[in-house]
Amino acid sequence: MGENSNNNTQSIADYLAQLLKDKKQLAAFPNVFIHLERLLDEEISKVRSSLFQINGMKKEPLVLPDGIGPPVSRSEKVYVPVKEHPDYNFVGRILGPRGMTAKQLEQETGCKIMVRGKGSMRDKKKEDMNRGKPNWEHLNDDLHVLITVEDSSNRAEVKLQKAVDEVRKLLVPVVSFWCLFWWEQASLSRQMLSVWRWPFWQTEGEDELKKRQLMELAIINGTYRDSSTKGAGEWSLHAASTKSEKKKDKNLAAHLQA
Repeated sequence: MGENSNNNTQSIADYLAQLLKDKKQLAAFPNVFIHLERLLDEEISKVRSSLFQINGMKKEPLVLPDGIGPPVSRSEKVYVPVKEHPDYNFVGRILGPRGMTAKQLEQETGCKIMVRGKGSMRDKKKEDMNRGKPNWEHLNDDLHVLITVEDSSNRAEVKLQKAVDEVRKLLVPVVSFWCLFWWEQASLSRQMLSVWRWPFWQTEGEDELKKRQLMELAIINGTYRDSSTKGAGEWSLHAASTKSEKKKDKNLAAHLQA
């Protein structure tokens, strides 16, 4: 049973890798095969969803009412808490490897997801050059996620609210692999504050998104291997090795910014 599940997961991962390769090749012909691009994106989204459902990350589909009235446009900004967390890679977390996280969110909600504002561009020199120019006014605003949708009013509101809720989940920094234990030791003239770090395997509240993005990164790089042996060839994040975790984080951050 377990071996069949692992084989199935590996097959889906291999198929997803092939689809991503096709998409990369298709990118050499922008705006030429428009319908093919759309169909390929839909297939990638479907396969990606089935892959993570197998691994226990199923999401409930969006339920929409029948449309009432003419199409309308709605938009909302969700600001990124960069002032509270200046060193956190929110842009990479929202976009994911090759923009897959944002693309999946668009498929699930029917909304357009765009990162805008200060710090939204990878090329900082280009961002500084464009700031103040026409069509680049958003660079004067703080870093935010712009969510837009077009549909009948009642359906647009449902889609927009779903997208806002999902984006806000992405904007909550997750510390999954270290537990901080603090205590004070009193002395005659001063107090000593000690900080102890203890690695642990978090079973609840673990950063599933980070696991997902690392899995996608491994699939993109052709290094993903499922295994029926526990602990062998796993892509998931466990706190077994501090050096290994830091290396994974560094590689993921570098890829997300690429």
